[in-house]
Amino acid sequence: MSQGHVIPFSFFSGALFARKVCQVYLPAGYAQEEDERYPVIYLLHGLNGDETSWVVKGNAVSTLDALMESGELSESIVVIPSDGGYGHGTFYVNWYDGTGRFEDYFLYDLIPAIDREFRTIADRSKRSLVGLSMGGYGAFSLALRNPDMFGAASSIAGALISTSLLSPQEYRSETPRIMGPLHGPYAKQLDLHVLAAQRVREELRPALHFNCGRGDYLFPANQAFKALLDQIGYEHEYMEFEGEHEWAYFGGHLPEALRFIERTLHS
Repeated sequence: MSQGHVIPFSFFSGALFARKVCQVYLPAGYAQEEDERYPVIYLLHGLNGDETSWVVKGNAVSTLDALMESGELSESIVVIPSDGGYGHGTFYVNWYDGTGRFEDYFLYDLIPAIDREFRTIADRSKRSLVGLSMGGYGAFSLALRNPDMFGAASSIAGALISTSLLSPQEYRSETPRIMGPLHGPYAKQLDLHVLAAQRVREELRPALHFNCGRGDYLFPANQAFKALLDQIGYEHEYMEFEGEHEWAYFGGHLPEALRFIERTLHS
């Protein structure tokens, strides 16, 4: 069986004024075909995670090897970054209170560094996002806010939240620091329901896949997002399975998310 390998890659983030590290999966053919360029998939972790989580807990390398070996996924570079490393999780957005510009770090530090260092196809048509839980929100938020950068996004048990559906009791902890006032304009810019409605008629709207376990506490949020997409006519792929909010589910349903990327962008 042909196997890819994972290497650490360090770079400087001007947005965060910090040195950062991500894990980069290079497919089996990368070293042999020195002129070949590859699609890029960004694989995002959840709350309390880091750039090692998908490798250590999610069995991502074995999954990528198997799907590429079988031809279900084109040989691709897979970047597994940190969310920026602040608090329990940054949600991959620029925080309202100025704590950190974590979307800028992703768009203007991480992606350019990857495109400089590796033989990527640096175009939205071959650049996609996959994430779990908080990273599912991050994948959809980044794609919907930046459709010129990403052609597709997949969420696994994602925190597909809409501020319009949050109760005051749910809007606690760090959420006001991230999004500001619950009904303010900044929160609306980070609301997936609002973003999808803004993009639905645009030619460059990203393709969306999401799946969630029926026993997951985020299952209602996923159902609500599906209902919104159905209502506004945003084409998407949605799947639900038995399962709870745990790594057995996240890693077990990574293949569905990756197969969607393949069908949408690489076929």
